[in-house]
Amino acid sequence: MTTILAYHNGKMRHLSIQDLFVLRATNPDFSAMTIWVDLENPTEEEEETLLVHFFLFHHLAVEDCQRERVEPKTGDHYPKVEDYHDYIYVIFNPVDRPVEKLDDDDDDDRHQYVAVQFPTRQLNAFLGKNFLVTHHYEASEAIRYARNLCLKNNQTLGRGPDYLFHLIIDEVVDNYTPVIDYFDHRIDELESNIFEAYQVQMLSRILELKKGIVRLRRITTYQREILNRLSRGEFPLISTQEMIYYRNVYDHLVRIADLVDSYREHIAGLLEAYLSVNSNRMNQVMKVLTVISTIFLPLTFISSIYGMNFHYLPELDWHYGYHAVWGVIILIAGSMLFYFKRKGWLD
Repeated sequence: MTTILAYHNGKMRHLSIQDLFVLRATNPDFSAMTIWVDLENPTEEEEETLLVHFFLFHHLAVEDCQRERVEPKTGDHYPKVEDYHDYIYVIFNPVDRPVEKLDDDDDDDRHQYVAVQFPTRQLNAFLGKNFLVTHHYEASEAIRYARNLCLKNNQTLGRGPDYLFHLIIDEVVDNYTPVIDYFDHRIDELESNIFEAYQVQMLSRILELKKGIVRLRRITTYQREILNRLSRGEFPLISTQEMIYYRNVYDHLVRIADLVDSYREHIAGLLEAYLSVNSNRMNQVMKVLTVISTIFLPLTFISSIYGMNFHYLPELDWHYGYHAVWGVIILIAGSMLFYFKRKGWLD
């Protein structure tokens, strides 16, 4: 679906692709208009018509836009910003809340799930002097939010494409909050489970959560650098007035990136805590096994002596020899158990 909005002299119009070509050819004030073209899951023909023939975007930028269509297995392109003089090309990665799926092999209903990689999308934007072109193959909450603002108030688009682009990326950054809350909740949950109830699946869940946090950190780091460049006056297409808003979005993303960094350190601490708890658990098991082996060592020694096949043994013909040996064995075992218990080695 392609949506085209044009603003001029306080009025906003919805245009078709054909209307856009006619408007540029017939209206001498076309360069004074503000145009927003949003391509949501466009066809190859729409991409060719608008991106290549109408706006004349560089073929490398167009190839990056079409990456999800041409190479779906490679995943989204990482965030970046490129300056093509007449326009700048920006890639952002909006994120969704991580998806949880049931683990049928997990017998514990309290923890019968595993978290999968949180989904990301590729949002492409071409920002020019009087136009903004957004391109994405999946629905975008940020685009929907900006479109609703334009429909409610025409002046939103009238403030220029750089202001409109700020609204979109601001909403993208705000949508990171549910993801951050999710990781915060999972880390607290894992921290409690590590010390309350040992589970074999705990290590895989910690490593999976760490992998997700590392991926989120990589994305937020790239996007933080992009916003830093957009907010410090590097690109003339962003006015001095709008740079203030970009700095505000940059500050929000910096706080999110700092939280992600703290989560990465926290999850590393959880991994160390898990390994420490597991090591202590193994030490406890080995201690119990060592105590049992120590108790049976003298008993095995006694039984091995009287199990020898010599014909002449002093107690061999004694009537109470069998009972005496059992008495010695019980006495030794009981004395050792009492001693170990008193020392606290069985706790």
